[in-house]
Amino acid sequence: MGSVLVLVLIVMSSMVILSVGLAYRTRIEMRLARTNAQRTQAYYLALGGIERIQALLTQKELSPLTIAQICPFTGTAKEEGLFGHLEGYDLMKGKLLTYNLRDEQGYLNLNKSDPLSWVNIDYISEECSSAIMDWIDEDDDAGPFGAETDYYERLELPYISKDGPFVALKEMLFLKGITREGYLGEDLNRNHLLDENERDGFLRIPFDNEDNKLDFGLVDTFTVYGDGKVNINTTYKAILSALPGLDEGVAELILTYRTGPDGQLGTDDDRYCTSSENISNIEGLTELQVELLKQYCCFDTEYFRIFSSAGLNNTFQCCLMATVKCTESQSQILYMERLF
Repeated sequence: MGSVLVLVLIVMSSMVILSVGLAYRTRIEMRLARTNAQRTQAYYLALGGIERIQALLTQKELSPLTIAQICPFTGTAKEEGLFGHLEGYDLMKGKLLTYNLRDEQGYLNLNKSDPLSWVNIDYISEECSSAIMDWIDEDDDAGPFGAETDYYERLELPYISKDGPFVALKEMLFLKGITREGYLGEDLNRNHLLDENERDGFLRIPFDNEDNKLDFGLVDTFTVYGDGKVNINTTYKAILSALPGLDEGVAELILTYRTGPDGQLGTDDDRYCTSSENISNIEGLTELQVELLKQYCCFDTEYFRIFSSAGLNNTFQCCLMATVKCTESQSQILYMERLF
């Protein structure tokens, strides 16, 4: 009789343990399913941001003037009153969609720009510059800080050096010394502003170093599209001042010229260069600087970059980057990458 009771207790204990285990597993699976559902929702929300910017592009007759006007565009679904009519969508409950438009030729071309430009940008190391050049050159001789196939073949997951041009920015993650943090930088939504979630350490994405400074990444610097020249009307101070033979003073003169008499960008008196002859109108430039700008700069583009960041419950869940080519008849997505 006693052995029967012991057996019954063992069976009942086993059933209790099994029930508790099943309940715990069910809770975990439900949590994972909810997380996956949120990630999927955030992805399609971010995809909607890209479509929103594509619609904006197709509404414009593109020219050096209109490109310079629309490429600093940053907007949110809340500001534009989008999605508010949809059932169950409440922008006040933590759902957020931010998107912006940039000129793809506002960045340095990995394959065609002068490598001397790269080393003039403070957050691009000699190791990074050398690794880029070794990746695209056709020889097997590694630079002083770079790497070729003999280095990459010794990695835990070996591969060979491409020895050819980049076709996508994401290829940079294969290069020696380049981390995902350095690739992405801290400006997750690409608005060039230091937001709260970009200076709080590891509390929220993106994870940052809490130095109260916005650290840019390789995504904010490079492109694989265009002819190798940068658009003088849309590029940034850091890139202008990095061009060989130029400096921050030249970049300031160009930015001052672009803002017009009132000193504010985005107003009616903004000024733009439509041809190389216009560069001479920028006051303060020397003849040599004018010639260098004519060599390194362009005034138009057909390639645009869209960043779209979607968050749920006040946390960014998805950030997409897309490159769009615009012609007179259509806009076409050439490349899309999920940054997070």
